[in-house]
Formats: sequence, structure tokens, C-alpha cells
Amino acid sequence: MFVYETGGGLWGVVGFHGWSGDHRTFAPLWEKMPEGWSFFSFDLPGCGASEKPSKWNFRALAREVATEVIQLGMRDLVLVGSCSGAILTAFVARELREMGRPDVAARLVMIDPFAYCPWYFRLFLLPLLGYLIYATAFANPIGRGITNFFLQDKRAGDTNLTESFAGVDHRVTWKYLKMLFECGRPAQFRGMGLPVDILFGEKTFSAVRQSVQEWKAALSQAKIKELAGVGHLPIAENTDAVANIIFRPEENMR
Repeated sequence: MFVYETGGGLWGVVGFHGWSGDHRTFAPLWEKMPEGWSFFSFDLPGCGASEKPSKWNFRALAREVATEVIQLGMRDLVLVGSCSGAILTAFVARELREMGRPDVAARLVMIDPFAYCPWYFRLFLLPLLGYLIYATAFANPIGRGITNFFLQDKRAGDTNLTESFAGVDHRVTWKYLKMLFECGRPAQFRGMGLPVDILFGEKTFSAVRQSVQEWKAALSQAKIKELAGVGHLPIAENTDAVANIIFRPEENMR
């Protein structure tokens, strides 16, 4: 599994990108990283330079990722997930606990997290027609441009919500969407005691807003922060605010 590492400090962050992303999702944060930190940004299985997972199942994928996180050789890591990658933080934390290594993860940070597959994504999973609808919206430049235009109220400034789809394996991206549909809701993580920060954009999707409430109901210890003027891409649209939440070593103390 490909992991981009930068820094060299004792405090560590692990980044899990979202749908259509890769390790570069977290690039804006690398320049904001204080001294004393390391950042490990993953290409998730099947994405970027990483091989496809052994099984297209979220639990199995999380076990593969958790194994890679353990091999980083660090403790008290901050697991950061963006978009659908936020779900993976919870899955990986649970796998680490079940693998006897709860010491590896100290805190979760969920950035504009989906907690479920909203109805408009489910259209892409319809039998026979679903992949064709997906391809129309994301697998060609005209479709991506039109989709990004209609999502302009879900982004800030000149950020592009569909740009990252230009270089992906669309069959892999579609399968990640299917895993999101099948992986279950946040209630399955109720009782997980890790500290959690949840950040979301003021202009984000209504499904993300509803997802934040589901995460809060399941993880009552979660701290919620809405970012004013920000859409679905907080890392790019307000890097400073995101960095201020992630790089807090005092909150990693056990």
C-alpha cells in the first residue's frame, strides 16, 4: 500500500482520503504541519499507486489498512479521514482494538464526513443503469464540468468538486461507492471511547449535515465544529482551521 510520508517528528497523523481522492488530498496540510510532527498520507487500496484490496468489503479493507498503520511503528496517532474516508477512521480504530493494538490510535478527526450513502449516490448503484449514470456524471470531462457547475453552492471559491475524478480507475471508484452503501451506519461504533473531532463546511451537502448528527449520536464524546463559508472541501478551502484541529499534541496524551 502506498504511503507518502513527510516530516520526522514524534507526533503522527495518518490521512485517509475520500471518494476519488488519493494521498494528495492532504497536501495543503503538509505546509501547515508544525515542527515535531510526521504525516502519513495513504493511497487507499485500489487508489493512486496502491494495489486493489483482496476483498471489496469495507471491514476487510479496514483490516488491511489497520495492518499498514501498525507497520508505521508509531503510537498515539491521529487518524484523519475526509469525506467517506472519515468512516474508515472508525473502522480502522475498531480493527486496531480487535488486533490488540488500541495504543496505535489516540484520536479521530472526521472532515465533512458522510455516514451513509445518500439517495443521489444510490442512483449510481442501480442494476444495469447505475454505472452508466455514474459514467455520464464523472467519467468524461463534459459530465464532470456540468456536475461541478451544479454543485457550485457546495463549494467555496474556485475549488472543483469533480476534478479528482479525471485520473481515477472508475470501476474502483464505483466499487468504493458500493462499499459505502453496504458498510452500515455509525451506530455500530457506539461505545468507542476515542476522542473525536468532526469538522464540516457551512455550505456542505445536507446529507453530510445529517451524517454529522448520526456520528454525534453514536459518538457522544465528539466535538463538532462548523466552518463558516466552507463547502465540502475544508482541507482546501480553510486549511488553517483544519490544521488547528489536527495538530494538537496535548489531546493525544493518554
